[in-house]
Amino acid sequence: MQHFGSFDYVIAGAGSAGCLLANRLSRDPDSRVLLLEAGGSDDWFWIDVPVGYLYTIANPRTDWCYRTEPDPYLAGRSIHYARGRVLGGSSSINAMIYMRGQREDWDHWAALGNRGWSWDDVLPIFRSLEDYRAAPRRATARAARCASRTRACAGISSMPGARRPPSAASRR
Repeated sequence: MQHFGSFDYVIAGAGSAGCLLANRLSRDPDSRVLLLEAGGSDDWFWIDVPVGYLYTIANPRTDWCYRTEPDPYLAGRSIHYARGRVLGGSSSINAMIYMRGQREDWDHWAALGNRGWSWDDVLPIFRSLEDYRAAPRRATARAARCASRTRACAGISSMPGARRPPSAASRR
């Protein structure tokens, strides 16, 4: 076994929370932080494409492929429970979806006595994480052309609802 020294913090799991925690703790130059991830790298093409969740969820390359216990309310069925098995965790396989939550929920939590949890309190934090900057009109048009070419290269039709890549025979 290889010895890497000692650490002040050891974080198991490089999903969203683990990466954020490692980032915050490592800001202190006097702290040594070790971030462990059992899954692989997140450099696979389908992780960076919103429709890629069709290829990452239920795929052992990127998903732990957990199943729920049989549920009587599902007629005794067990269903797939996607959990990311890759750097970035489930955030890497969730179709690039990001949600802030509902204003009413945040305000309710604040009303229960959780100071600092109201919508007005958390909104600036969400905005700081989003790093959104309006793109010039030319850049937006260029991005749309690029996205169209990406879909075509991946064999994804531009028709709404059409998501199946062409068969290997049709690509010859």
